[in-house]
Amino acid sequence: MRRTLLALIAIFVLGSSLQGASSTAAAEALASRVLPKLSARIDFVLEEAETDFYALETRDGRLRISGNNVNSLAKGLGDYLRDYCRITPTWFSRDAVREPKHLPAVQPGIRRKAIVGRRFFLNYCTYGYTLGWWQWDQWERLIDWMALNGVTLALANTGQESVWQKVWMRFGLSEEQTRAYFPGPSFLSWHRMTNIDGWHGPLPQHWLDAQQTLQKKIIARETELGISPILSAFTGHVPKALTALYPGADIRKLNAWGYFAEEYNPWYLNPNDPLYTEIQNVYLEEQRKMYGNYTHIYGIDLFNEVNPPSWEEDYLEEVARKTYEGLSAFDPEAVWLQMSWLFWHKRQSWTPSRIKAYISPIPAHRLIMLDYYCDKIELYRQTECFHGQDFIWSYLGNFGGNTMMAGNIADISAKISDVAGKVPNCVGLGCTLEGLDVNPMVYEYVLGRAWESDKDDADWFRALADRRLGREDDEYRKTWEILWQKVYLHLGGHIVSMIPHRPNLAGKSQWNQRQESYDNKDLMVAWSHLVKVRDSGTPTLRFDFVNIPRQWLDNHFTDLYGELLQAYAAGDRNRVRRLGKEMLEILDDVDRLVAADAYFLLGRWIAEARSWGDTPEMKDYLEWDAKDLLSCWGYKGGHLTDYANRDWNGLISTYYKPRWAHFIQALDEALASGTAFDEAAFKTWCNDFEWNWIGEKQAYRSKPAGSAAAQCRKLYRKYRDK
Repeated sequence: MRRTLLALIAIFVLGSSLQGASSTAAAEALASRVLPKLSARIDFVLEEAETDFYALETRDGRLRISGNNVNSLAKGLGDYLRDYCRITPTWFSRDAVREPKHLPAVQPGIRRKAIVGRRFFLNYCTYGYTLGWWQWDQWERLIDWMALNGVTLALANTGQESVWQKVWMRFGLSEEQTRAYFPGPSFLSWHRMTNIDGWHGPLPQHWLDAQQTLQKKIIARETELGISPILSAFTGHVPKALTALYPGADIRKLNAWGYFAEEYNPWYLNPNDPLYTEIQNVYLEEQRKMYGNYTHIYGIDLFNEVNPPSWEEDYLEEVARKTYEGLSAFDPEAVWLQMSWLFWHKRQSWTPSRIKAYISPIPAHRLIMLDYYCDKIELYRQTECFHGQDFIWSYLGNFGGNTMMAGNIADISAKISDVAGKVPNCVGLGCTLEGLDVNPMVYEYVLGRAWESDKDDADWFRALADRRLGREDDEYRKTWEILWQKVYLHLGGHIVSMIPHRPNLAGKSQWNQRQESYDNKDLMVAWSHLVKVRDSGTPTLRFDFVNIPRQWLDNHFTDLYGELLQAYAAGDRNRVRRLGKEMLEILDDVDRLVAADAYFLLGRWIAEARSWGDTPEMKDYLEWDAKDLLSCWGYKGGHLTDYANRDWNGLISTYYKPRWAHFIQALDEALASGTAFDEAAFKTWCNDFEWNWIGEKQAYRSKPAGSAAAQCRKLYRKYRDK
């Protein structure tokens, strides 16, 4: 008996040590990717604790990072890089990390605890607007970025179509039917959210197989770094072809979404139908076979921007209960993760009593609500804190990957201070950005607020400037002080310039909502300090050399557009021509400026899309798909045209500028002939031009060109007196 007990103890100790070695090994591997020359001088140590924590201390010339798990160790390393090394590893693999000559000492040591236990990142839409074309090297950097910022939960949507293909074939569909059910790669996010079926399909088999391989790498690395990959579960969304195979099943067609034709409507299987649980079990079984058993948290988003078959509260309650029961029958530890966006998007229909009916049947701690858009509306305040269900306060900040400087830190700070660690069922903070936009520091700020800190917001921005530059510099600190206090006042949304806006006489667009929250003169002052900064060669400074003047030129262009419309209304042809010429010149200047950084290149986007093709025909198919998302977003002249607009080199010169040139010329001709501007004819011309543009084969720059610093200074001299 004693020998058996000793053997069991030995097995337990060995298992524990192997687990610890595995965790520290993952942290060591992360450090070697970020600091390949210096990582051997870092010791990672696991210590037991009830709350996530990390500690930093220099001992005998070596950096010691302690923490209660691998994710805490990674967060400790990230904060060490930011606070002591003045390094900001970006989320892009193309941006090399600047390694210091030595590891700065941490004396005295520090210890910080997490205020909330869950830190969430990503959005279903991010897979369309940014991540859809990424290869493994790009994903590897993003996962490292998430770990260095303490993310513990991340949507893992890549490759789920490979699971569904196996599921639907088990239920009688052919391979061709399964592929026709899926839309093109750019539009998969909205298929996963039960919005559209089949648009620009069928999905190529080569794509399905390659994405399956990629997902296995993503899940393995996220799990290794303590990030729980949130996989999907069955939402009730089924192929139309299933109705013929199961004529007695309660399958209903949902309403049209985004003005897509009826043939693209999704179909929904009622969870009360016995077929529902059968499909759920088969899907989760196939998913586990394909991707492993790494998580108990499943993303299930019912009725996202579509109407449920019934608005009766009893129906909504029953649907939620049956959905959870089907999930928990397979995984007794299952937790349902649900975006709250549906409640806000159709807020007239989702009354308080309906919301309560929908979320109350789920057992405590088995549902996590993502309070999805807290920069605009904190739904926890309007739903009695989601009626006691766990929730994650989330900052969205960006729709469609639009290009805009946005993120009101003062507002974000006040909101987080009111909820994190104070509202009992707020279990985390998160970022639900639709695209990786031009404001990465705002998302770093949100995730950083999940932990204790001795910095106030002013300290944080000074440290931000230092690490973006790699050193202290008064001019650069002044740049960021102005940005923080006078420019970063937008909360987010579609606060975009009029450059990517389809021109019209009203001067308005639903996707380009100009909001006068700051004076462009203040941005010029920030620019005046920026041009005095000596180039340090960091990718973050290069980005600022492009992004700050880009935003000023965007704003100036928008102001001139307003003047252009006034000049036309006054019948002042000479002024229309002068303003039009100036506006087109700005478009050329912005196009050249943004060519200096890879983030702003249409050619990069297209090259990434084409990289997934195994034949010339498939490469062309993927390029069309990638360009459609940025322009028409589906149909010719569709409702979502320009939703995903961006200030990108190549997109400005070949897509936005021709529209503006045609509009300005049409205004001039109308004044010359004494006739009214024909808006209907211009709209028709735009519809044809945009649709044809998608299929045109043009050469786009896929690598940066020129010096960002030189362009920044040149344009400052040109526009500083405007």
